Amino acid sequence: MKSLLKNSLMKYIITFILLIGSSYLAKANVFTLTVKEELASCTGVGPRTCYQVKYSNSKDWEFFYSEIEGFKYEVGYRYVLKVKRTKRINVPADASAYTYKLVRIVKKTLVTKSVNNTLSYIGKHKWKLIQMNGTNLPNATAYVVFQVNKNSLSGNSGCNGMFGSFEVNGNSMTFKNVGGTLMYCEEDNKSKLEGEFLKLISGQTLTYDVADQTLNFYKDGKLVLMFGRAPLDKNNK
Repeated sequence: MKSLLKNSLMKYIITFILLIGSSYLAKANVFTLTVKEELASCTGVGPRTCYQVKYSNSKDWEFFYSEIEGFKYEVGYRYVLKVKRTKRINVPADASAYTYKLVRIVKKTLVTKSVNNTLSYIGKHKWKLIQMNGTNLPNATAYVVFQVNKNSLSGNSGCNGMFGSFEVNGNSMTFKNVGGTLMYCEEDNKSKLEGEFLKLISGQTLTYDVADQTLNFYKDGKLVLMFGRAPLDKNNK
């Protein structure tokens, strides 16, 4: 009888220790992360944009190269997050040794100055189309200039001149009243590119982010348009 009680007691003690240990390990994997209101250009496998973050012991902003599952980022907002980190069992090539998952958003603060600065930066440059739906376009003639103070845009859609307007809400941009000239395009590839480009933006709301050299647009989380920064022409200022 005593042996049975002793064995039962030992089982309870071991179970208790395991529960406490599991709880401790779970807590050890959850940490606080501050995410800056602006993305930054960085280099992983190739050029990309990264979150800028601070950990509890950080003095300066650091690049964060991984994704955070469940976290929907909006440019212009500074976040304080609780994030759970889990070590991968089988690490894919060129991947992080950890996965990250959002536990909860502790704080989300609109930084108006940052939003205004981002739009001001967009308006100071001409943006040449360099990639569409994953295809690089080194010789494309399409470009866009944003007149930020008028919420209007102009440019070239690949063959024809283009004009329209836009509205910004957080990290989303809605393209409105997009139209253009009706010139005949002799080259089939230019005509095809123009049709695809106009279909992607006309009446569409796309999320966007800005790196130092590129302006990127996403649809349903997928990169669909990438523009490279170029100097403004005198007649575009």
